[in-house]
Amino acid sequence: MVNKVVVKINGVEYTLMGEDTEDYLFSIANYVDKKVKEILTSNPKHNTTSSAVLTALTVTDEMFKLKRQMENIKKSTVIPNERLKEVEEKYRALYEEYKKLVEENSVLKESMNEIQQKEKENVEYFNKLKEEYDNKIKEYEALLRENAYLRERNEQAEVELKETKEMLNSMKEQLLESQIELVRLKKDLKDFKELQTKKRSV
Repeated sequence: MVNKVVVKINGVEYTLMGEDTEDYLFSIANYVDKKVKEILTSNPKHNTTSSAVLTALTVTDEMFKLKRQMENIKKSTVIPNERLKEVEEKYRALYEEYKKLVEENSVLKESMNEIQQKEKENVEYFNKLKEEYDNKIKEYEALLRENAYLRERNEQAEVELKETKEMLNSMKEQLLESQIELVRLKKDLKDFKELQTKKRSV
């Protein structure tokens, strides 16, 4: 789209046409108008033509200087651009390394989770074994106490058995003596009866 504007430069109207915006066309016209007025103010002897030429020379000089500055800037950016490419390549290499490290870290985290899970299971198994061990110790201590009690009872029973055996032996001896005494008494009784019989018969 072609834009058309009417501008004033040093009091004279001009029609400008271009694809740029109206604001842009007005801004360049104002810039040229300002330069013309500066030249006329600095030297009133100049006529419109000479002031226009001088303005064109001034603007062209500014344009050339800007062009040289741009070329210098482009030249000065060659090394930084090369450096930027090197940095970008290093960045890509570092990024690839970073992705590998992230993947390795993910694998390590997974392995760590597995190790922690196994450690948890081992702790639970150890606690279970410890509980069983403590219960066995308690059972063993109970058996020791029971064994000590039974040993004491056994010793008491042995003493009682010994005393009983001694008492039985004593009773056997007494029984034997009683039997001997009984036999003797029976014999004496028999002898007495025979004696009485003889007496009666006499």
